[in-house]
Amino acid sequence: MSGTLSGESPEKLSEGLPGELSQELPEAALLTAAALVRRNAVRDGLGDAAAPWGLGVAVVVADLDVAAFLAGAADFALAIPADVRDGWYRSYTRTVFLAGTPASVAARHPHRHVTTDTRLSWHGPARRGALLPLSRLLRAFHGPAPIDVPPGPLTTAVSGTPSGRTVDAAIAIGGVSTHEYLIHAHHLIAEAALRGLIGPGDTIRVDHRQTLDVAEFRDVLDPARADRVQTRVTHRGTDPGRLRLYGLLTSARPEGGH
Repeated sequence: MSGTLSGESPEKLSEGLPGELSQELPEAALLTAAALVRRNAVRDGLGDAAAPWGLGVAVVVADLDVAAFLAGAADFALAIPADVRDGWYRSYTRTVFLAGTPASVAARHPHRHVTTDTRLSWHGPARRGALLPLSRLLRAFHGPAPIDVPPGPLTTAVSGTPSGRTVDAAIAIGGVSTHEYLIHAHHLIAEAALRGLIGPGDTIRVDHRQTLDVAEFRDVLDPARADRVQTRVTHRGTDPGRLRLYGLLTSARPEGGH
């Protein structure tokens, strides 16, 4: 992987980097470190209890309202029962997005969460076999390419009594299709909510940018701040040999905090 330090193994890099060292890392290596921090967090899980493995989620999308989608992802993740939330987290919050009308599939495939406008519904977490009939019924949701988002910063509220807290997120949209955006944003928001970085009643403020400049976020990407930061780092769609920062979320809540 070109994002890995020359001569430095991912295993050694994943042990954590002191803040002063992270300032000296080239940008590609800093992205590798952030990706490994996420991988290790998922491997460790949310708690010590045994968790079911291989869980996934399906989201039925009739029409994409970006603000409703982001808030819905947080609402869904926060409402997941404790006995399956860790299993989904340890499965890297695996999710498929399907084109359909939530109301038309609800009778045969009950949802766990639906947005107030009934345009998006969440099903699971469940094992693949339980979600397969829904996936076979509907086709994958794609939407425009690139993604069409509202101009300017976007603000949306998580359900619950207003907490007075604001969670800031930046999401890359340059060259990103709607389907890719759903994947990146859902991982970012859902994992942050599962970790406690987003709580009920919080406000999520999102800045959509063409590109997220790693140099600008160098301090936030410092592994020493990982307990208050969620990242979405993965391979570039057009260049699978390189990593790209697709999303970054910062919270005043420490992981597991309230």
